[in-house]
Amino acid sequence: MDSLNGERTTRVGWRNLCDSSRLFLIAGPCVIESESIVMKVAEEVARIGALHDIPVLFKSSFDKANRTSIDSFRGPGLAKGMEILSKVRERYGIPVVSDIHVPEQAGLVSNVLDVIQIPAFLSRQTDLLLAAARTGKAINIKKGQFQAPEDMKHAIGKVVSAGADQILITERGSSFGYHDLIVDMRSIPNMKKFGFPVVFDATHSAQKPSAADGKSGGNRDVAIPLAMAAVAAGADGVFIETHPDPDSALCDGPNSLNLASLEPLVAKLIQIHSISCSQPNPDVQGPIASKPCVQSHIDELTNKLARIRLIIFDVDGILTDGRITVGNNDMEIKSFDVRDGHGIKLAKRFGLEVALITGRSSKAVKWRASDLGIDHVYQGIWDKKPVLDRIVQQIGITNEEVAVVGDDIVDIPMMRSAALSFTVPEAPMEVLREAGMVTSHAGGKGAAREVVEMILKAQGKWSDVMKRYYK
Repeated sequence: MDSLNGERTTRVGWRNLCDSSRLFLIAGPCVIESESIVMKVAEEVARIGALHDIPVLFKSSFDKANRTSIDSFRGPGLAKGMEILSKVRERYGIPVVSDIHVPEQAGLVSNVLDVIQIPAFLSRQTDLLLAAARTGKAINIKKGQFQAPEDMKHAIGKVVSAGADQILITERGSSFGYHDLIVDMRSIPNMKKFGFPVVFDATHSAQKPSAADGKSGGNRDVAIPLAMAAVAAGADGVFIETHPDPDSALCDGPNSLNLASLEPLVAKLIQIHSISCSQPNPDVQGPIASKPCVQSHIDELTNKLARIRLIIFDVDGILTDGRITVGNNDMEIKSFDVRDGHGIKLAKRFGLEVALITGRSSKAVKWRASDLGIDHVYQGIWDKKPVLDRIVQQIGITNEEVAVVGDDIVDIPMMRSAALSFTVPEAPMEVLREAGMVTSHAGGKGAAREVVEMILKAQGKWSDVMKRYYK
């Protein structure tokens, strides 16, 4: 069965989590204390999934960066944590989830995690949300204790703007005075209107933040009735922190469930879910294009793409993979993708202007531009924005009709002045933050073609391309 991101073989596919007829479970110890504890819990989570034929995901944190006290146990760290979670995937065949706290961690965990989780305290951190979304992984956004359910549309909008469409939203309680949380079950049907699966975090909702003299307290006894109420209210999945001996757990022990209690609870929740899911909610939207919080972003992007008349490409790292081979007599060799070239020819053939602005000077670039029929070629340019302004004036258009595709910090001024800016996945973090969109293809390996196709499709010209060449 396909994995959540379609790249690995695991028991759970993304479409399974969107199947409203089956409850799904996210479970594991709060933090990775040891490999032995992780494997013991993961084995039971996998067993429960197989026993009840439900999708299950294993969650544990490699670093609890938001602990109350400096003396609190945080975890083994990123490298060791990813090593252990990778073993869970390999041994038990279940997807793994963990949370990140800074944007730089997103790319580092993306080779292991199936779902990247955004902690509740960080659900408004724009750079963190964008970095997670640009990995192409599924994203679980936990609603902040300080947020209204309807405000989650803004967090969703941020990750959607960076290309994410596999999104989970998790309710984990709301601040209720000092050291306490309360759950408003209305938040579950309210957030289901966004059209993404809604998860209820039963054990964190039973937490008493910072109530135990430098660490969080909690009442695990209320987690079970809260979970039952949430599933009855329409939750698609349940998130449960569980431990073989919660009283000795190094994190969130007071609100964690004993591992032996997990399967009986899941059995009850499945029964409740079978009843609640038989009552359809007419307000819940269907496919992603119909989600109201997503539709506005899609419409805005489509409108911008439809207005584009000029595409400006950087060369090294965009039309090439960034490598330069230097031989004798100052010979310089670059590798260009033939499909990128065909895409540029299609752009010109169907009415778009194309320009190259690069910081280096190379005979290979001059030859490639001539081969593709590109008239606007500027080499040895490090201050690129004035050149953009000059081309715009020559053609007689505005910046609202310009798309820029760049991959390094020298491209940022151009990117900021254009209506649309694109970059490639391997670009530096500073550029990823600036870009409006990140291509799924790497530089020199189809990124340029991807941008051209996107623009031509938004302008209704792709059907003409197909009619002309695909008969």
